[in-house]
Amino acid sequence: TVITVGDVERVGVEKIAEIALETAWKDAKAVYLSFDIDVIDAGFVPGTGWPEPGGLLPREALNLVKMVSEPGLAGIEVVECSPPYDWAEQTALMSSRVILDSLAAQVRTGKLGNKAAARNRPAWGP
Repeated sequence: TVITVGDVERVGVEKIAEIALETAWKDAKAVYLSFDIDVIDAGFVPGTGWPEPGGLLPREALNLVKMVSEPGLAGIEVVECSPPYDWAEQTALMSSRVILDSLAAQVRTGKLGNKAAARNRPAWGP
């Protein structure tokens, strides 16, 4: 399934998240999110190997990540962040924010860090 920025503009981030979730979870036991940072407009993330104008705005991208992460993920990665090109560290900041917002969405919905049996146990012991 290919989704373009034009699709996001036409139907909105919420509908795109719905389509992405339906596609990802169809016949799946787990979902892994690979987030390519250059989906965000180059004006906001210049430190990538292939900066492209006309990408998503940061708030659109973070909202999409939040919605896709809420059902829970097996893992997440952010790719195409290139420190040699990231002279102002904007891309690294946005990459960190993508991961943080994904984890926060999973905690908020009880998909991560909400195991009652683990709450009263030390992290290092039985």
